[in-house]
Amino acid sequence: MKLHTLFLLFTFILIQSVCSAQNTMDVWKTLGHVEMKTYMDETLGFEVSEPIFGGEVEMLDGSLITISGYILPVDSEDGTSILSYMAFANCFFCGNAGPETVMELDIPKKQSWVNKKVTVKGRLKLNRDDFYSLIYKLSDTVLIKVED
Repeated sequence: MKLHTLFLLFTFILIQSVCSAQNTMDVWKTLGHVEMKTYMDETLGFEVSEPIFGGEVEMLDGSLITISGYILPVDSEDGTSILSYMAFANCFFCGNAGPETVMELDIPKKQSWVNKKVTVKGRLKLNRDDFYSLIYKLSDTVLIKVED
């Protein structure tokens, strides 16, 4: 029984440390703990990438997070916006960063927010199997701040 209690205490401390890192706006650093495994999908007939999330990232799955970044100018049919760690000129889609530096937001796109630094809060969802979407999604997104 003591070993079980010690394990629970260790787990609680580990979760608290991940949440602390998240609270200090170091979320992008934590989200960087992902590897992309590329393989040939015989059904589709082309190579696809599958994310292998690190333990710290796995612990954030389903959590409410606050994160800052730049709204990218994208044109999606469903109104999805994209938040990037870097401004448009250096973002993932321009080839200077990895897929861990962008996430989908379910916040309405406002033209005045494009390429501006914003802070948002929402529930993080890890995307393990839909290679047509980004590996991170933020739902129930609320805009907290827009910087000029």
